Amino acid sequence: MTLVAERRDMVVAHDLAPVVVKPKPKERVQGKLGYKWDRLWLTYWFRALVQVWMPLLALLLAVYGGWQSPAVSGWVAAQYQAVRDTVAARPELTVERVDIPVGSPDLQRQILGIMALELPVSVLDADLAALRETVEGLAAIKSASVRFEQGVLAVTIVERMPAMVWRNLNRIYLLDEDGVRVAEVPRRMVRADLSLVVGQGADEAMLEAREIFSVVAPLGRRVLGLVRMGERRWDVVLKNTVVMLPAENGPDAMRRVMQMQAERKVLDVDATIIDMRDENRVILRLNEDAQIAMQAARARLNGEGV
Repeated sequence: MTLVAERRDMVVAHDLAPVVVKPKPKERVQGKLGYKWDRLWLTYWFRALVQVWMPLLALLLAVYGGWQSPAVSGWVAAQYQAVRDTVAARPELTVERVDIPVGSPDLQRQILGIMALELPVSVLDADLAALRETVEGLAAIKSASVRFEQGVLAVTIVERMPAMVWRNLNRIYLLDEDGVRVAEVPRRMVRADLSLVVGQGADEAMLEAREIFSVVAPLGRRVLGLVRMGERRWDVVLKNTVVMLPAENGPDAMRRVMQMQAERKVLDVDATIIDMRDENRVILRLNEDAQIAMQAARARLNGEGV
C-alpha cells in the first residue's frame, strides 16, 4: 500500500514539473521577422514608405502603363480635344477684331500682316506670347504687349523713334538712339531734321556719336555730320573744316576744340583740318589761300616765324 502511494506521488510530481518545449526552426524564423517588422513599423520613414510612397509609385506605374497603351492614350487625347473644342467655341473666348491704338497706318498694316490671324478665332488657338514675339520682330517696334479683352485682341506697341540718319554703302537708314535700324529711306533729305552719321560701324558707336553731337550743338548749321573712320574713330565735318578726333576720348577732344573756339576762334581761321589725334598738340592744316597768305606774311616779317 505504501509502495503504491509512493509511485502515485512520483507520477503526480512528474506531471506537475515544467515542460520545456523547444520551438521548431521555422517558428524561430517567423518570430525574428515579426520582431524586426514591429521595430521597423515604429520608425516614421518606414511607415511613410509603406503607406504613402509605395502606393503612389504603384499608381504612377499603373498610369504610365495605361498611357503607353495606344487605346488608352487615344481615348484620353480624344476626350481632351473634345473638351477643349467645347470651351474654345464659347463666344466670350472668340477674337472678333484686332485693335492697334498707336502707330502709323503703314506700321499697323505690317503688324496685321505678320500676325496672320484669320478672324474670328478662339483666344485658345491664338498663342499670345508667340504673337508678341512676332510683333517685336519688326525693326520699328521696340516692345509690344498682346492681351485679350472682351472679344478684342489689343496690341500695344512702343515704336523705335529715329534719332539719326546713317549713310552706309550707298544706302540710307534711320537709326534709333541705340543704333537699331528703324527703317530705310530713299534720300537723306527725307529726315533732314536728324543728324547724319556716315561710314561702316557708325551704328555700333551711337552713344559716342550722340555725345559728340551734344558737344557741337552750339555750332548749329555749321555741323554737317560725323564720319566713322576705320570703325574706330570719328571725324566731325563742318562746312569749312574737318576736326579729326582720336580713337579714345573723342568727345573730350571735341570739348577742347569748342573751348579753343570760345577763346581763340580756332574754327573761324582758314583751316581745312584740325587734327586732335595727338593729345599733346593740335595740328592745323591750312587751305591753299591761307598758305599763300601765311607765306606773304612771313616775307613781310623778314622770314621771322609767324
